[in-house]
Amino acid sequence: MSYEKAFKNLGMEPKDYARKFAIPIIAFGFIFSILLFAVLPTLFTGTTKLVPVLIPIVCVAFALSYPLSILAGKASRIDNNMHYYITQMGSIATAETPRIDIIRIVSENEDYQELAEETRKIYDLVTVWHLSLADACRFTSKRTPSIIFEDFLDRFAHALQSGEDVKTFLFAEQNVVMNEYEAMYNGALYTVEVIKELFVSLIMSLIFMASFAVIMPVITGMNAELLMGVVVLIFLVTDLVMLMFTKSKIPKDPAWSHSKNVTENKLKLYRSIPISIAGCIVVLIIVLLYGKIETSIAVAMVLTPLMYTGHVSRQIEKAIRRKDENFPAFIRSLGSSAGARGGVIDDALKALRAHDFGPLTKDVNNLYKMLVTRINKFSSWEYFAANTGSNLIQRFSGMFVQATNLGGQPEVIGDIIATNFHRIVTLRKKRSQSSGSLVGVLYGLTGGIGFTMYISLGVVGLMQEMFTSVEMPAGMSMGMILYTNVGSIDTLSNMVLAIMVGHSLMSALLIRIVDGGHMLSATTDFVIMVWISGASAVVTMAGVSSLLGLA
Repeated sequence: MSYEKAFKNLGMEPKDYARKFAIPIIAFGFIFSILLFAVLPTLFTGTTKLVPVLIPIVCVAFALSYPLSILAGKASRIDNNMHYYITQMGSIATAETPRIDIIRIVSENEDYQELAEETRKIYDLVTVWHLSLADACRFTSKRTPSIIFEDFLDRFAHALQSGEDVKTFLFAEQNVVMNEYEAMYNGALYTVEVIKELFVSLIMSLIFMASFAVIMPVITGMNAELLMGVVVLIFLVTDLVMLMFTKSKIPKDPAWSHSKNVTENKLKLYRSIPISIAGCIVVLIIVLLYGKIETSIAVAMVLTPLMYTGHVSRQIEKAIRRKDENFPAFIRSLGSSAGARGGVIDDALKALRAHDFGPLTKDVNNLYKMLVTRINKFSSWEYFAANTGSNLIQRFSGMFVQATNLGGQPEVIGDIIATNFHRIVTLRKKRSQSSGSLVGVLYGLTGGIGFTMYISLGVVGLMQEMFTSVEMPAGMSMGMILYTNVGSIDTLSNMVLAIMVGHSLMSALLIRIVDGGHMLSATTDFVIMVWISGASAVVTMAGVSSLLGLA
């Protein structure tokens, strides 16, 4: 990543960026820091002086890194669409579409986001500024933030200048670009493993800090509740930072379709939400009326009905993934059958109805019914994709119908789409395995946090009970040895529970980000981890009481 490309993507000269953005941000940091020292001189003494000093440093770092972060974000979004992009270009090329029309068609696809904008620049350079297509590709390659797209444009420009047939080139590029995409995807999955180790190390450090915050007031007399409040904040901020960092590194490859059509599965999922919320309210009323349940267990009980929404979401997601696995066989068979029938999709679909495509069979039959009733072809395929609920099927089926409508060869198009689709499904299976190992780590980590922190609370509670009853000699006080009045153990216990619930929520969302599934599926993991937290609280406190003779 270079600053030259960054400023070109921002549409700013470095001087303009410095004048309009960087200098005001840095000036704000220094002024704010000086004001803090001037207005609150007594607050910042000793090591706390570092807080105002860090503010201008952070502002300088932000001003310097902002252009590069914007560039990296654009590069990531382009890379995440390259496999769709090259598949669509290869499919369109089977219709012997002119080169500039191929560029125009893909530039009109809004799903590509920045990639469509980059392609539109190429089209404008050719049609408005009258550059050759090869020169336009080279011009754009020097400015695009994506290395994968840059290399593709350079190869495309060379092929155009050397007179290579565009269709032959794009067929060959299917494997090249998909290999690059696989390398990027596998690299991201390796990053997940690194993040996993980093996350465990950070949480272990925070566990030690939290235990320190519970025990130290007994020795030093500091306010235990204030220390624990700081720990709660640091714990949750660390979880949130790790969540955002992981999200920035993971490929954007959602399993669920983004179609605006309201399907049966969507209705089922949305209806489950008020049912779960109503269940939480009912359990809350029961718990409040009964009133003899440990707080940690009561919280877990109140949240348990959320698992219904998680269960519904996971069942739908499981069906979507099964449909994804069956789609390559369907689209390849459809392409071959349509090719043998002179490109007539309706007749090919009629013949395929006798075949079993697993969970996809019902959707295939519905697609045939819509097509034979002369409903708009594109709308029929759109409803087919929406009803499957799959993002992959939505994107690739749209390419198939568009390319065949342009007069492309169905058998070749079906083979291109099926091959690339299958490779993506394989990558998703690796991603799912990585997510599965993360689940075990986070479940175990949640139990470890609860066990360690509640042991600390149990020991402090024991020390308070023991030493408050000790009679000290005349002229001496217990504060000369230990501070027994460090705050309410119940309050500290509730603050620890807040850490556990917040950490469980962040961990559940982290699992879904790595997995690529629907965020509502996270409710299942969230509730399970809250129950692990509640159980660890009860078992640990009971164990401490029993071992130390307080039971």
